[in-house]
Amino acid sequence: MDSQTICDYRMVDFMKKTADKHKIKWQPEILPAGGTDTAGIQRNNPSGAIAGAVSIPTRHIHQSVEMANKQDIRDSIDLLRRCLEDIDTYDWAF
Repeated sequence: MDSQTICDYRMVDFMKKTADKHKIKWQPEILPAGGTDTAGIQRNNPSGAIAGAVSIPTRHIHQSVEMANKQDIRDSIDLLRRCLEDIDTYDWAF
């Protein structure tokens, strides 16, 4: 979740379960300021869209010395890949 988006509870549940199923480390995050492209995706059509975001923890974001842990990057890639592979197996009903 960021300052512009409230992620659908089903997407959050799906991403957590997918990470746990594939033993991918994760932690929840709420950005107190700023935003991601998630808000634009969520509002891209008149009916809205189910959206979620994967953020890579960094230090000194948007600076020339920005740093990230290689394992965090690898885990983010793995989570996104597994979510794409498993998305049709989740029950998206309310």
